[in-house]
Amino acid sequence: MCQPPDMRQPAPAPDDDLKLSAWLPYRLFLVAAQVARPLEGFYSETFGLSQAGWRILAVIAERDGANASEIGRACALDPFAVSRGIGQLVELGFAVRRPGKTDRRFASVSITRSGRTAFNRIAALGSAIEARLLARLTGAERVTFNSALHKLESESARIDTGGWRSLLDSTAAS
Repeated sequence: MCQPPDMRQPAPAPDDDLKLSAWLPYRLFLVAAQVARPLEGFYSETFGLSQAGWRILAVIAERDGANASEIGRACALDPFAVSRGIGQLVELGFAVRRPGKTDRRFASVSITRSGRTAFNRIAALGSAIEARLLARLTGAERVTFNSALHKLESESARIDTGGWRSLLDSTAAS
């Protein structure tokens, strides 16, 4: 008869391959989260927007008339969150939903005048946050950072497209 492991025994020594505090994706996440919180506090208190609502507002401010699928891809949101976010924007008067010309299931979402006003106010604070971050870098560091970030964005998109199985396959092949 097999005995269950004694859960009171100390855990084995950690594998030194990954330390969360030094892991690049986590560090990028922390930077994003730390600057997103004040922005979220502003748009939540001032306009009653959720995080998904803000993201969608930002997308339709740039791509007026986008449909839910396009919005979901641009915001990295699942269909349920997109639907709720669009509903919130419509309810707040920040967006209108128009049925598709050939297929009513593919409605387009457009920003309203009050939505544009809200977007501009939120974007001004977002730009101020970005300027404050970038002020910590020299001109040369900004160029290098933007180049590196572009490479990371491209590679992370490839990783996302390939999925975790392809990562395991490539690790096993190494």
